[in-house]
Amino acid sequence: MPKGIEYTLFVLSAIFLAVIAQLWLHRVAKKKLLSSLFQIAPRLTGSFYVIAVVLLFSGTIYINYVEKEQHKEYEEGAENIARLLTDDLSSMHHERLNERTSENDGTYLRILRLMTRWQNDHPEILSVYTLKKNERGDNYFVVAPEADYNRNGKIDEKREQRVPIGTVYRTYIPELEQAFQGKFSMEKHPTIDGWGKSIGAFMPIFKADGTVDAVLGIDYDANTYLKKLENERRKGMWISFLVFLVWEAIYILGVYAQIERKLFAKHQQELEASENRLKRLSEITMEGIIVHANGKVIEANKAACQLFGYVEKEIVHMPIQDLMIPESLKNMEQCQEGIYEIQLRRKDGTIFHAEVVQYEYDYDGNEKVNVTAIRDITERKKNEEKMQYIATHDDLTGLPNKEALHQAITEKIQEASYYREEVAVMFLEISGMKTINDFYGYAVGDQVLLRVVEEWKKRCDEDILLGRWSGNEFVAVLSGSTKEKAKALANRFSEIADEPVVVDGRELYVMIKIGISLYPKDGIDAKTLIRKADIARYKLRQNAASQFLFFEKPMTRAIQEKIATERELRRALEKGEFVLYYQPQIQLDTGMVTGMEALIRWNHPEKGLISPYAFISVAEQTGMIIPINEWVIRMACQQTKQLLEDFPNLSVSVNLSPYEFENRRFVHKLVKLLEETGLPPYHLDLEITERMTMDTERAIVILKKLKSIGVTISMDDFGTGYSSLSYLTDLPIDRLKIDRSFVQNIQGKKEAILPAIIRLGHNIGVKVLAEGVETEEEVAYLKDKRCDEAQGYYFAPPLSYEDLIEFLHEHHYKKLYV
Repeated sequence: MPKGIEYTLFVLSAIFLAVIAQLWLHRVAKKKLLSSLFQIAPRLTGSFYVIAVVLLFSGTIYINYVEKEQHKEYEEGAENIARLLTDDLSSMHHERLNERTSENDGTYLRILRLMTRWQNDHPEILSVYTLKKNERGDNYFVVAPEADYNRNGKIDEKREQRVPIGTVYRTYIPELEQAFQGKFSMEKHPTIDGWGKSIGAFMPIFKADGTVDAVLGIDYDANTYLKKLENERRKGMWISFLVFLVWEAIYILGVYAQIERKLFAKHQQELEASENRLKRLSEITMEGIIVHANGKVIEANKAACQLFGYVEKEIVHMPIQDLMIPESLKNMEQCQEGIYEIQLRRKDGTIFHAEVVQYEYDYDGNEKVNVTAIRDITERKKNEEKMQYIATHDDLTGLPNKEALHQAITEKIQEASYYREEVAVMFLEISGMKTINDFYGYAVGDQVLLRVVEEWKKRCDEDILLGRWSGNEFVAVLSGSTKEKAKALANRFSEIADEPVVVDGRELYVMIKIGISLYPKDGIDAKTLIRKADIARYKLRQNAASQFLFFEKPMTRAIQEKIATERELRRALEKGEFVLYYQPQIQLDTGMVTGMEALIRWNHPEKGLISPYAFISVAEQTGMIIPINEWVIRMACQQTKQLLEDFPNLSVSVNLSPYEFENRRFVHKLVKLLEETGLPPYHLDLEITERMTMDTERAIVILKKLKSIGVTISMDDFGTGYSSLSYLTDLPIDRLKIDRSFVQNIQGKKEAILPAIIRLGHNIGVKVLAEGVETEEEVAYLKDKRCDEAQGYYFAPPLSYEDLIEFLHEHHYKKLYV
């Protein structure tokens, strides 16, 4: 880096640090004392600036001095080297050589070898040579060995070659002329040429009579010289900079000390004022304030006296332990400072909860005292207890909730583990609540739950914990239990279902399903025991009576299979493994294909084509039935829309699940699906079952909404359900689908039922379709009884979409002759 730039950076850095220090001190002064720096330390600040300028000026002088000393030292070294070489040259009779000397002369060759060796032994030397003056006054080379100027280890340039004796040297160098005058001289500054930087030193070679015979020239590598010069200069700069920093640090510490002294004086004034204010404020605050030391009360404000029921002269000098219960006193001694809760005692002996803030201070400058602020939190504790109760108990029944049950079971397990006892966990379900809620409303349902819970409580001993899990599900925990005790309790709980629950004069019936798991046989933690009891309870859901069941390992396998099936169903839906098959529906009097029923199949990558009977029940239990049915409707509408171009009278029937039928958003979703697929609504037929219409009034409302869209409604498997015939005429349906069990028994006991269903359908103005038609005899019978439509293997099995297209083309507008 150039010398001038280094000096500039040195000065600017010092100025920058001085400015930063000034700004920081000024900011501190403003922040702490709201005064400027010159107001706080005017003399010290003025002295800082004066001495800083002196230090910068002195530093510059010192740096120049160091640089000159280094040059002088380098020059002395160069002179010593040159003197040694000139002594050798004199002893080897250099004076005998001149411009007419042959290069084969023995003296010349000896001197050439000597100078070459010197040059090679001193790596800082670029070249070495001798010069003489001729009669014309020109300088000419006498001995000039080869020189590796470009430092590449080769003599590969013209200038690097040995200079022939007698070659004139035409460059004027003042230091060279001084050497011819008999004085050693060295260049002050490096010479820069195409070969780089060099600095020359010139030493006279004297004859025996003392006159100058020749001059020895030595070209040094200026980079080495400049590096040493730069190192010394930087060393000088750092020394000067450190001196400046020391002075700046002294200045900063001095100013900061003055700031702190003035700040301390200011704080003393404020503290005195604050003490006066605090004394006044302590008398009007609502919180009690007590100052105590060495276990005795020193001071107390009016609020503290009122809080404890003492007058001031009674409480002052009273032992602090008289104001609190022993346990709280221990806590207070452990927590010297901070906020904590303790229990205190009033004059009349009553105990109350208080929040205490305590800190230690100097008192009168002689001793430490504790200043304690006291707030009565009795009401807050009551509210916290109430909130804790709400957080851990069910708001309807008052029983422990799910979170509290987990904690209680964990505690009972720990206790049982210590005493090596069993714990029974019961998962209880009150079945039938959905029907009660749907028919009579949730208010009646809540009353039923409360009556059942009250009966359960009557049958519970002290070692039984009963809690509400969710909805109509409860958990009971029997500690110190055996399997026989758990059975007895389950029987007592189940007995409730033997009698009706009377609410508002209504006799309502429920069923109790109980699953039981045992610790440590079935699990060692609350989560596992509850889950396994739930699994056992789940096995009873299909049973029509109140029962209980202990958990067994095979039950887990069944649940795991269900979970695996659910997982595969989700994957199948995501990867498009479901396909639709269609079974044609035939108009019996014309033989025309009027519609088709969409039937889902699962094209499993490993198990092949799977019937819906293998997975629909799992889909319904897990809720997957909704997205699956949505896919069925969408796909059926899309493919039917494509068929309408060639078969404009075709319609498609889709089975509707109870979950979708009761879903309030289903109508909205159906409208959106029809818009997306472009299928006209009257080409879509939705099939419902009789069980969906048990709540007839609700079913009528839903069916009317569906009819308003424009779709048609069919009642599937008619004759196998429990629908009331008195309401059948009110249901807005378009078709009855006779269950195949009636078709297959036209010669049996049910033979009279089939014609009656057909007549019933015609009487209420709907079409009738017979399912499961497989023989020619069945077709003839149905035609004779004037059944409108039929479907079954006699006409065609369920067909893939491609096979359906082929079937439709073969039977388009073709009558079937049976």
